[in-house]
Amino acid sequence: MVKGRYDGNGDPGHDFTHILRVVASCASIGRSLNADLQTLLPAALLHDVVNVPKDHPDRTKASEQAADEAAGMLSLVGYGSDEIAKIRIIIREHNYSLGLSPSCLESAILQDADRLDAIGAIGLMRMVTCGGRLGSKYDSADEPIPMSRTPDDKAFTIDHLDVKLFKIGETFNTEPARKEGAKRVQFMRRFVEQLESEIQVEKD
Repeated sequence: MVKGRYDGNGDPGHDFTHILRVVASCASIGRSLNADLQTLLPAALLHDVVNVPKDHPDRTKASEQAADEAAGMLSLVGYGSDEIAKIRIIIREHNYSLGLSPSCLESAILQDADRLDAIGAIGLMRMVTCGGRLGSKYDSADEPIPMSRTPDDKAFTIDHLDVKLFKIGETFNTEPARKEGAKRVQFMRRFVEQLESEIQVEKD
C-alpha cells in the first residue's frame, strides 16, 4: 500500500528505493543508539510521502505536508495520538531546507539518515539526476571546477558539491552518521579529483 505512493514525481532520487535506504540507515543507527524504533521507523518510512520538487516555491513546506499525510495514514492503522504527535515532529524536522535542530534522538537520526543518502556514490547519482531535471550543465567550460568563480549549482551541476553536499558532512548529529558521512565526503572529493584529471586530459 505504501510503496505505490512513492513515484517521487518521476525523480528517482526520491522514489521508494530512497525510502528503503533511509529506513535501513535509521534502523542501523537507531539500534546502535537505543532509539525508539516504534516512532523512528514509521517516520522514516513516511518522511517523503509527500514530495515537492526542488524548484517548487512550496519546497520548504514538503516535510510539513508529509507529516500531515503521515498522521492520517497512521491513525487509520491504529497508532495512538501520542505516537502520531511524535512521528509528526520527527518527519517535520528532517527537512534540510528548514534548518531545524532536532528536538529528540529519533529526529536527529532521521535527519542524519536522510542526509547520508544525499552524499557519497548515491548522492552523486542523485545530484546528476537533479541537475539534468533542472536543466543545469555538468560544468563550466571556462572553469569546470569552481576555484576562483562563485559556485552556482543552478547553472552547473558539479557546483552542487560546493554549494551543499560537502557542507552536509559538517551537519550530522550522531557519531555513527559522522563516521559514515566522512567516508562518503572523501569519496566525493576523490570523484572531483578524477573529474579534474579527465578534463585536463581532454584539454591536453
